[in-house]
Order: sequence, then structure tokens, then C-alpha cells
Amino acid sequence: MNAQRSRSYTNVTFLDEAVEDLRRIAKRWPEVVVEALRLLKQLDAGKLQPRRLNDYAKTGDLSDCAKIVVALDGSPEHRIVVRDVGRGNFEVCEVITVEARTEDLAYLLAGLRLGRIDDPVRRSDIGRRVDRIQKALGRRDSAGPAVT
Repeated sequence: MNAQRSRSYTNVTFLDEAVEDLRRIAKRWPEVVVEALRLLKQLDAGKLQPRRLNDYAKTGDLSDCAKIVVALDGSPEHRIVVRDVGRGNFEVCEVITVEARTEDLAYLLAGLRLGRIDDPVRRSDIGRRVDRIQKALGRRDSAGPAVT
């Protein structure tokens, strides 16, 4: 038997919340998770350059982050948000979130998880918006938004 063993990621790490995102998505769209992991392997190998994000009022400053589009026929589009933890060109990354494209959910979650929304009132409003979007998508597994 010629079984290939997948090597672990060298230049990509995951927030615990991002791992939970992948587990939750796998229950409904396992093919999305397979594609997301394939794309992250490409990123890890330096064969994929993610698209840099910006500083927007609704998400906070995500200019040290980038997105990777996960698009498959028959499945909703998802976004992987990664944060550069290297020298500024995403050769070493941390996965912040993997979420549906719907209503900028991935970017809102990234802003919350990274603490980029300083105003407590805005943070609360965005947390409620995230919860509302997740409920509408039928993807809410626990009470309250995923905020660290």
C-alpha cells in the first residue's frame, strides 16, 4: 500500500476558533473544508498569495490580514482570513477565521477575534450582528458571538 502521509503546516498556524470554524463547516459542507485546507497548504508552501485587507470602520484595522477565497460549485462561498505574523508578505500566517462570505461575516469575526474594534458599543453591536447572520445561515452552534 502506498499511503501518503500529509505533513503538518510549517508556516501556517490556526486560532482555536478557526479550527472550530472548520469543524462546524465540515458538518454541512465537507468539500469546503477540503478545499480550504488545500488552499492553506498552497499558502504554507509559498504557492499562494492571499489578497490584503484594509482598515474599514465596520471591521477595524485588518491591514495586517488577507483573504483567501474558497469557491466551489454547489457550495456557498467562504473566506479564509489570515494574519501576517512574519515580515509583511504572508510567508508566515495565522488563520483567524474561516466563514461564509455572507454580509462580510468572516471580516466582522476577524475584527472581533483580533480585538480591532475598540469602542465597546460598536463591539457589542457587531457581536449581535454576527450572531444574527450566523443564525440566519443556520450555523450557530452556541449562544453569543465568538469573541475573544
